[in-house]
Amino acid sequence: MKTLPLFTIEQTINTYKYLFEPNPMFGMDFFADDFEAKDIVLLDDTKAGSQGIPIHFNYYALFLRIHGETKRTINQFNYLIKPQSLQLVNPGSIYSFKDTTNASRTYVLLFNKAFIEEDSLTVEIQDALLDFHRKCQQDIVLDTTQFAHAVSIYEQLSSELRAKNDDYKIVVKMLINQLLVLLKREKLHFGLKQNHTRAEQICSEFLVLIEEHYWQKKSVKEYASLLGITPKHLSETVKATLHHTALSYIHVRIIKEIQYLLCFGGMSIKQISYALHFETVSQLGRFFKRHEGMSPKAYRLKHRGVALYDKQYDSK
Repeated sequence: MKTLPLFTIEQTINTYKYLFEPNPMFGMDFFADDFEAKDIVLLDDTKAGSQGIPIHFNYYALFLRIHGETKRTINQFNYLIKPQSLQLVNPGSIYSFKDTTNASRTYVLLFNKAFIEEDSLTVEIQDALLDFHRKCQQDIVLDTTQFAHAVSIYEQLSSELRAKNDDYKIVVKMLINQLLVLLKREKLHFGLKQNHTRAEQICSEFLVLIEEHYWQKKSVKEYASLLGITPKHLSETVKATLHHTALSYIHVRIIKEIQYLLCFGGMSIKQISYALHFETVSQLGRFFKRHEGMSPKAYRLKHRGVALYDKQYDSK
C-alpha cells in the first residue's frame, strides 16, 4: 500500500484552524503575525461541538480536557474522554475526535521529540519515558489535586511561550517532561498491569496485528490464523475481554484509513479501493456507507472545506 507522508504540526494546525479564536487568553495565538507552528505549539480549543476528521501525524500530542466530554479515536481504539483527562497520543497514530457536549475546552500541546531531547534529560531516560507511554496509551482522569497541578504546568507553558524570555525553551522542555512524568505516575497508580492474562495477551497481539495488516486483511479468520488460534477462540476472547467484537476493531481501523485517504491522499476512490484490497469500488462503497451512512464521494465533498486533497478527485 502507498505510504502517505505524516502530517507535521503546521499541517495539522492549518487543517484544524476553525477550532481556534484570535487573541486567546491561554496559549499561542494562531492568527498572530509571529505565530510559528514548528517544534512546539500550545493552543486552547474552546470550539463548541468540535469534530476532527482522521489524520496521521509525526509528533506528540498531549491533551488536557478541562471540561466537556469527547469521543476520541486513536488507531482502532475508541475513548470517551471526560473532564480532567490527560492523554498522550504518539507519532504515527491516526487520530480523530468528536465532542459529545456543547460546552467544551481542551488544552492542546503538540511537540516534536527532537525539541524536548535537546538540553533535556539524557537520551536513555527520555527514550524510556516515551517508550512507556507508547506501550500504555490510555487516558487518565486526574483527581482534583493532580488536575490542578497539570493545569498549573500548562499555564506555566503558556506564560513561557508568550513571553519568550531568555532560556525559555529550556524551561518549556522541563515543563513538558514534568507532564510526562506526572502522567506516567498516574498510569502506574491506576493499576498498569505488569503480568497479563493469556486473554489479555491475545487481545494485545490482535490489536497490534490489525495495525500491521488492516489494509490487506479484513476477516477474523485471517487474524486468528496469524495468532495460531481458531476464529471462534479469538472472537470469544476479544468480546469477553474488550467488550466489543473482533470484527468491529478491524472495521474501525479500515474506516479511519478510508476517511484519511478520501480527505488527504490525493487518490481517487478507485485507487483507494485498490490500495485497501477491496475487490471493487462498489464493495468499498457499500462497506463505507454501512458504517458511515454516506458514500465515500459524499464524505469527500462534505469535508472539502477542511481537507487538503486535489479537487480533480471530487467526481471519482
